[in-house]
Amino acid sequence: MSRKRLAAALAVALACGAAALAGSGTGRGQAAARAAFPTGPVHLTMWWWGEQEAAGAKGWLADTVRLYEQKHPNVTIKTVLQTTDGLIPSFKAAAAAKKGPDLQYFWGGIWSVGDAWAGNTKPVSDYIPRSELRHYLNIREDTWNGKVWTAPWYVQPSFPVLYRKDVLAKAGIAPPRTWSQLLSACDKLNAKGIIPMAGGIKDGWFGGWLFSLIGAQNLRSLSDLLAAVSGEKKFTDPEFVAWWQRLHQMRDHKCWNNDINSLQLYQGQQKWAAGKAAMTITAGSDVKKFVGQVGVAKVGLMPMPKWANGPYAGKLGSTSQTVGITAWTKYPQVDADFIMFMHSPKRMKAWYKITGAFPADDRFDKSQITLPQQRLMFSLVTHGAPYLENFIPTELDSKANFGQSQLLLGGSANAEQAAATTERIAQRIRLTQRQTVANFKSWAASFH
Repeated sequence: MSRKRLAAALAVALACGAAALAGSGTGRGQAAARAAFPTGPVHLTMWWWGEQEAAGAKGWLADTVRLYEQKHPNVTIKTVLQTTDGLIPSFKAAAAAKKGPDLQYFWGGIWSVGDAWAGNTKPVSDYIPRSELRHYLNIREDTWNGKVWTAPWYVQPSFPVLYRKDVLAKAGIAPPRTWSQLLSACDKLNAKGIIPMAGGIKDGWFGGWLFSLIGAQNLRSLSDLLAAVSGEKKFTDPEFVAWWQRLHQMRDHKCWNNDINSLQLYQGQQKWAAGKAAMTITAGSDVKKFVGQVGVAKVGLMPMPKWANGPYAGKLGSTSQTVGITAWTKYPQVDADFIMFMHSPKRMKAWYKITGAFPADDRFDKSQITLPQQRLMFSLVTHGAPYLENFIPTELDSKANFGQSQLLLGGSANAEQAAATTERIAQRIRLTQRQTVANFKSWAASFH
């Protein structure tokens, strides 16, 4: 995975993009939603991602398309599964040419609204009734200027700590719930020759995860973070240095595998699955897979241990992966109708049965959840916290969170140096991407 390349592509689009919503009034949206369903041939293309984190999604989507085409014989939908590296760059190229997919997969937050700022998408709230959208989970992170820009598809609990009950019990250690307990557990596990936490940061992604899991705990609200992006606060302020200090503590207590900088994200997790580590951090959509590999009785699940008492401490981040309608599609009302079909009761039931990931819809029948770890995770994510990584410029994420986490965990930087570098990168973004910063300021207003 090369999120640095993805982030660079998005940063260019954000720097060039302007607020393209001024002409999209409420009246227009209501009129669009009432547009007649076309009777002539309709050919749609959907570019998507997600099989990588919700195994079985490809088969589910093929079935969903087949059933939709049976219901609407004049419609054909071609689906194209994107690679992780190719998802963003491919869409940026399509946006530049104003041709390509009619439906596009987006991660939430900045990955969704960034393309709204660039004029690459139509707001789904112009075509999906509010009475329907209100059931979709985490739409707030995809909302800007009074409109919802992409439609949540499935929830990504971000990100649970999985622990091996058998490994901890053999070492005589209880699952750590607080930061001091975590550091103590790291010391004791190391003394017994056991890796405390398994991870991989070679590809950078894990740095963004750690920023979100640790850095959210002492913030009062998202507006604190967005204020730092805009320059009203600084990333060298104590509240933002604190998470780097906690990561530094984890390094000093040897909480991670020695080769964390040599392994990619998913490679690190496999050390835990193989019984070589006591804990790991994984995507919520992967929990079912890992529990299946290790055994239900051997796996426990918890949020990142608490070090602060902010409203987000002790909670999982909650975000949804989404589907958007492209600015150049000829049939936005059909795109929207297909999205709503994806949220129909039978399709949501099939989605969970096949993938084990939670549909991003409050109408989902929760009685389907039988795996104890998933029941706990669903409860945690229902009362979850914003996922911080979705609310900062992607360039800041890749160059600061990714790069500085690698340096710090590798012993080449300390907490204060990492924070100072983060602020320098943020200062450059504020100077060179003024429209992006202005958009962040207007976005922040919705979180006060």
